[in-house]
Amino acid sequence: MFKLTVIVVTIVLAAVAALGQAPTLRIDTPDGPNLPADLFYGNVKVKPLRLRPGTNTVITIDDSDFFVNQHYVDFLNRFPDPGGFGFWNGQITACSGDQTCIFTRRVEVSNEFSVVLEFGQSAAYVYRMYRESFGNAQPFPNPIPDPVHPGEENKVPLYSKFKTDRQAVIGGADLPAQQLALANDFVNRTEFLNKYPASQTLDQFVDAILATINSLGADLTSQKSALVGLGTRGQVVYRLANQDLQGGNGGINNSAFIDAEYNRAFVFTQYAGYLRRDADITGFLFWLGQVNSAPLREVSKQHAMVCSFITSAEYQQRFSPVITHSNGECPQ
Repeated sequence: MFKLTVIVVTIVLAAVAALGQAPTLRIDTPDGPNLPADLFYGNVKVKPLRLRPGTNTVITIDDSDFFVNQHYVDFLNRFPDPGGFGFWNGQITACSGDQTCIFTRRVEVSNEFSVVLEFGQSAAYVYRMYRESFGNAQPFPNPIPDPVHPGEENKVPLYSKFKTDRQAVIGGADLPAQQLALANDFVNRTEFLNKYPASQTLDQFVDAILATINSLGADLTSQKSALVGLGTRGQVVYRLANQDLQGGNGGINNSAFIDAEYNRAFVFTQYAGYLRRDADITGFLFWLGQVNSAPLREVSKQHAMVCSFITSAEYQQRFSPVITHSNGECPQ
């Protein structure tokens, strides 16, 4: 991982003063205390100027090292390990200045952060917890509905709730313990108990949550006995959401559920990762339609969506007011 020198552009103070706001510095840490902070003067978000140490060279999202580093933060919620950083950065720098190659590799590398197992066991794991538990009647639904498709907002969890829970599961040796701890907390929340009362036996609870999953197009009734055998609600929720078939997943085969939710999870987490916000349902349904139009896990469709997001003005303006790419560079 590379180091940055960060300079806050002081010209923003004049803009803040013009708005009649006191130039009071506020530092927010949306990804947790150990990851990059957001800087505010009053209500104005300040984009810091990043310089390479010992130089006046500005670091931008077009630089491969910063691009890769930011993907670790946005999708894995951690700073990169040296080996992983070197590998992914090397995929781009190997192009040796060939701009077509660099652009293609940036899309390919970016996509990989949404499909690696660590992502599936952390960000996608949290998404699946909400879907398996509440199905198409989320207690904290998306706040940007589409009047042409009423009710679709109820199928998507609220970004702020997702993000808080996502910060509780970070890749590493203790990831399984973190996943189970979150599941144990999740099943004791008010909204969960409103749907699955504590008075239910474990057998009744498993029937109820399997019915929710079945409503999403995944029949896991064959797993009922094994799920009841896990012994607790937390274990059931954990194993239903976890992506660990290679490791046995505690004897639970939930592949039908993972596949049924794969495209929705992919689209949801693109908005959560690149844009760090709730999707507008119109846009969500457009991109869901795009990935649904091809076989499951079709790379070309994923790349087209990734390309559109990383070349969007909204994504680029997270880091700088300068926009260097457009969607016109992406395959149609």
